[in-house]
Amino acid sequence: MAADYHVHIENGPFTIEWLKEFVNQGLKRGLKEIGISEHGHRFKEGFEVYKSNGFRTEWIKTYMDQSIEDYVELIKEAKQMGLPVKLGIEADYFPGKEKEIRDFLTPYLWDFIIGSVHWIDDWGIDLEESIEEWHRRNVDEVYLEYFNIIEKMAKTGLFDIIGHIDLVKIFGFRPNYKVFEKIERNIEEISKTSIVIEVSTAGLRKPVGEIYPSKEIMAMIKKYSIPVVVNSDAHYPEHVGYEFEKAYNYVKEFGIKRLYYFEGRKRIPYNI
Repeated sequence: MAADYHVHIENGPFTIEWLKEFVNQGLKRGLKEIGISEHGHRFKEGFEVYKSNGFRTEWIKTYMDQSIEDYVELIKEAKQMGLPVKLGIEADYFPGKEKEIRDFLTPYLWDFIIGSVHWIDDWGIDLEESIEEWHRRNVDEVYLEYFNIIEKMAKTGLFDIIGHIDLVKIFGFRPNYKVFEKIERNIEEISKTSIVIEVSTAGLRKPVGEIYPSKEIMAMIKKYSIPVVVNSDAHYPEHVGYEFEKAYNYVKEFGIKRLYYFEGRKRIPYNI
């Protein structure tokens, strides 16, 4: 019994046939259910959340071509058919945009909401077209700013899961080890909220070549008893449940054996 709650169907149509390809792959890999969590930046209704005074607005205009209503109706239909799916979304967090995020998300009966940080102001930290910015920045300062934003996101109460908490390492840029002493303060503050942290196998498919989060962050998660889920960040059917055995073994190294299902934004524990 297991679940994968970070699944994107964006590379195909909003149809039951396409959705079933993801479901079938999950079932083959022993999953009980999958949570579809389309990117918020795909939906026209989210424009006020994502717009900025610079590059971010131009970037989202090339992706924001779907209606959230169509997406929600698709997952509702799938549930009515008995498909083992949950309704979720991956929404970006931008400090100061809390009202816009709330207005965007509130109308829908989500099973879970993943909050992620992909942007520091107008810089998309995981975009290949923006990688040169990494060479102009102080890596230590980037990490500290990024994790400060992660902490703020957790404290809003708008989200149920933190997605790929150390996405900032995606291209292999690493901070001075002492930076982790300051990041631990962020993790301690996060532990005072009810949010869950995602352990994601997506990092294995990225340039960094390792699971999110790093061992340093995992040790903090264990120390402060923060609940976790294991997800794949699938963008194609073959990614669903990707390398989950490796992820399960990874979390067990830190004495973590309990994961969670989500329904109606409430978590239900299960053991691995």
